[in-house]
Amino acid sequence: MKKGEGYIRRNILGMSFTSMLTDISSESIYAVLPFYILSLGYGREIIGLIDGAGELVSSIFKIYSGYLAEKTRRYKLLALTGYTLSNLVKPLYAIARHWLGILTVKIADRLGKGIRASPRDTLLAMSAGDKYRGRAFGLHRAMDTIGATLGPLMAALLLPFIGYNGIFYISLIPGVSAILILHIFVVEKGVVEGRRVGVGEGIPRIYWLFLATIIMTGLSGYTQSFLLVRSEELGWSRELSIILLTMANIVYASLAYPVGYISDVSRRVELYPMIFLVLFIGALLIGYSSTPIHAIIFFIVFGIYMALHDTLMRIMTSRLVRGRRRARAYGYMHGGYGLSALLGYYIVGYLYQYIGVGVAFTYSAIIGLIGLTLSIILVRKTRMIGV
Repeated sequence: MKKGEGYIRRNILGMSFTSMLTDISSESIYAVLPFYILSLGYGREIIGLIDGAGELVSSIFKIYSGYLAEKTRRYKLLALTGYTLSNLVKPLYAIARHWLGILTVKIADRLGKGIRASPRDTLLAMSAGDKYRGRAFGLHRAMDTIGATLGPLMAALLLPFIGYNGIFYISLIPGVSAILILHIFVVEKGVVEGRRVGVGEGIPRIYWLFLATIIMTGLSGYTQSFLLVRSEELGWSRELSIILLTMANIVYASLAYPVGYISDVSRRVELYPMIFLVLFIGALLIGYSSTPIHAIIFFIVFGIYMALHDTLMRIMTSRLVRGRRRARAYGYMHGGYGLSALLGYYIVGYLYQYIGVGVAFTYSAIIGLIGLTLSIILVRKTRMIGV
């Protein structure tokens, strides 16, 4: 392989290891946070509200950071700012005993994610090039999810010995390591002057149909917090429920790179509707589970869903929007998902708490069907224009 070819490059590896370590930090906390909230006497709707509010703040800043990255071309600086904020505030969960305090820390944490996501994905796309972009995103998502696997596993093993507060404090170690790797190993790209552009300029109309499908995934309210609560209801302990989440993340990590590879080799988008088919199946499994073995199945399905969703939505954005507007397109994509997730998480949490799990996830499955329909239309239109 000639110098500069392929996708195993300094920036891609640096960002992949940064994401892995950040997810060890984040997911060790997110694996126990729903149980922590319940232990303080709050209901499932508070879990949904906190998750949704975090996504709201994250989404707003994903949109803004995409715009700011387009204007300044300072992708690494923005990404480093976001990772630093997220990783340094997490230990503050240990002193939050009221749901408003938990919400405040969650907002600060997700604010950091909002600042970093769009510039990071743009820098990753620029570092890979067209030929290997799917594999680069697949590798990044796989490494990210290895972190998301190790984090809950660490939490499950340590929780009986150090409690919730110990988990919150120890998350600082991988978090600081992630900041250092990004600072040392990742180099800036594309720091150039350029003309100003108007809102939406250069973004093709088909992108907005794609964005509508992303909004459907947010509205579905399909999040790991509810899977953890549901598995405990089916008879699993909290520690074993976290182990099931770890299993889902192993599935995710195993599939992310193959999804990216298939996307590169085929150069087509036929995989995209699979996101919504798997969402539909997973929602029904959660809603109508009756035995502990069902929890194993719906966690596996969730891992498949996340591998498809998180990898393909990034690849689709890079294919539908090219050049300078890509950073802004990533901002719209991340922001659209998060804003819709605010509503989706709360709806599912409310239905789950006050009406029942079957109704909550029947709603989620219906949203999945709507998304499936839109995604099939999207694939047909992309064939017509040769994307």
